[in-house]
Amino acid sequence: MKRSKILAIGAGLLISSMSVAMAQDIQKATIVLTDFKMEPSELTLKPGKVEFTLINKGTVRHNLRLKIGENDLKLNNQAKAGETVKTEVDLLAGEYDMSCSSTESGGSHREKGMVGKLRVK
Repeated sequence: MKRSKILAIGAGLLISSMSVAMAQDIQKATIVLTDFKMEPSELTLKPGKVEFTLINKGTVRHNLRLKIGENDLKLNNQAKAGETVKTEVDLLAGEYDMSCSSTESGGSHREKGMVGKLRVK
C-alpha cells in the first residue's frame, strides 16, 4: 500500500514537472503599437509557440497581422486604444511580414508605416 502511494506521488511529480517544461517552451514577445508605428519593428524568434503581448499606446484600434509568402495568419488580437491583448501562435521557420491591418481613423495603418519583419529560425 505504501509503495503504491509513493509511485502515485512520483508519477504526479513527473506529470507536474512535464507541464512546467512544456509551458516554458512558449516564447514571449512584446510589441508596442502607437499611431502609426510598432516597436520593435524587427524580431527574431525560434520556431514553435509564441505568445505575443500587444500594448496599444495609440489613440485608435490596432492589431498584429503576420504574413509569410501568400499565407496570412489569422490572429484574434484587436487592441483598443490603451488596451493590452495577448495572442498565441505556432510559427514555422521563415520570414514574416508584420503589420497592422486596421483601417480605423481613415486609411490603411500598413500604408501609414505600421510594418515590420519577423524572422523565425
